[in-house]
Amino acid sequence: MVDWKSLKKIDAHIHILPDEVHKANPDADDVWEYADMQKYQQIMAENNIEKAVVMPFNDPCLMSMGFTVHAVHRNLCALKKCYPGQLYAYADVDGRNSIAETVDAICRAIDDGLLDGIKIHPNNSGIVIDSDYNRPIFDFAQQRGIPVAIHSYPNTDDDVSAARRIARVAERFPNLRLIVCHMGAFQWEWLLPIGCYVDISAILPEYIRVYGISKTNKILRRFGAERLLFATDYPDSRILPPQQIYDFYFDALNQMDFTEKEARQIAYENAKSILETKKLSMQDGVNKMTQIR
Repeated sequence: MVDWKSLKKIDAHIHILPDEVHKANPDADDVWEYADMQKYQQIMAENNIEKAVVMPFNDPCLMSMGFTVHAVHRNLCALKKCYPGQLYAYADVDGRNSIAETVDAICRAIDDGLLDGIKIHPNNSGIVIDSDYNRPIFDFAQQRGIPVAIHSYPNTDDDVSAARRIARVAERFPNLRLIVCHMGAFQWEWLLPIGCYVDISAILPEYIRVYGISKTNKILRRFGAERLLFATDYPDSRILPPQQIYDFYFDALNQMDFTEKEARQIAYENAKSILETKKLSMQDGVNKMTQIR
């Protein structure tokens, strides 16, 4: 049996709030008080988490006191600088801005701030994932080789983050380095034929609640170890308190039939490959996109 707690890991989906947000909300008593990097460092040490990926929300009010996407990016870059070698961070999207402004902000955040990917949260932005607004983002990311993580926890077939919509995006952008967060929840079968990674953040406890360990194991196997990313959504796991998230994940995964090699892929190697593949420089990306057009 694989001991998942002792495996070296990258948690591919967590949330950390900047210090300025914590200071502005000193009396917060919900899960977000745990979204503090000083506290999370101890969790990393206890659970052999080498690095973690900080995901924004597509809602600047949650990640800054400046309430702009540029303020969010500054805060994310500052987090990475304050904790060198421990964090990756994805660029944010603010649907209030024009698409030109959005792509420019992403470009600058990645090239100047050294952020590592793009997070799109259709349910927070209110922008349908396969809408015209998002197409230039996907075009930019595909040409630059930048990973895009899409929140997908849909409630209905026509939800703004519905898995079938993501399948449509993958068809239009076949070379996009795509990560579907939360595995598309209970619409996961739509994702099986497409070339994407899936992270198990938040959804693993829910699958086990609904399906049990054995069927959940089979669902993960349908995707294959080469497409799965260890991720928790810490500290907001919907049905678990923050203090129980990692123990629950390790206990559940320990009961599954992944080999040591497969577990290393899921826990660390897949995420490392996505995040550390060399990206084109800004000018190379601009030149390439110009040639294609």
